[in-house]
Amino acid sequence: MAETMRAVLLTVLFAFIMSIQINLDTDKTATRQMKNAAELAVHDASLALDSNRLVEGNIVFDQKKAKQSIQESLKYHLELDDSLKPLKNSLYQKNITIEHLEFIDDSNASFPYKYTNSRYDIVDNLQGPSVIMVISTDSPRYFAGDSIKIRQASVYEYK
Repeated sequence: MAETMRAVLLTVLFAFIMSIQINLDTDKTATRQMKNAAELAVHDASLALDSNRLVEGNIVFDQKKAKQSIQESLKYHLELDDSLKPLKNSLYQKNITIEHLEFIDDSNASFPYKYTNSRYDIVDNLQGPSVIMVISTDSPRYFAGDSIKIRQASVYEYK
């Protein structure tokens, strides 16, 4: 009887530890995927330039096209729909939110430029025109436990 109780206790303990481990692995995977997707999205946005200003030698972002590029990039890399809600086959369970998006270019700054954003604790010395974005979501949960907020910031700059 003692061995049976020990086996049951160890099985329950193993299941508990495995559920915690799966949640932690999911947190790490979701965080890494969001960081990679954010980096790709700001890079894609940086390619949307105002060609008229570029001819004059100024790098100025076409913000409308850049925002569309970000949406498309995030949709593709994180498997989201048009409202940034996860599709069925996506790792994520909650909507992805673009919390902050900023364009620093030749139309509104001179370089080098010291960029600070105290809300998101971003400090960077920008050497050229840049796209700055912060995205967030709640980490997916497949077992019981409180979800954590995943927030990733990315800066892409021309040097």
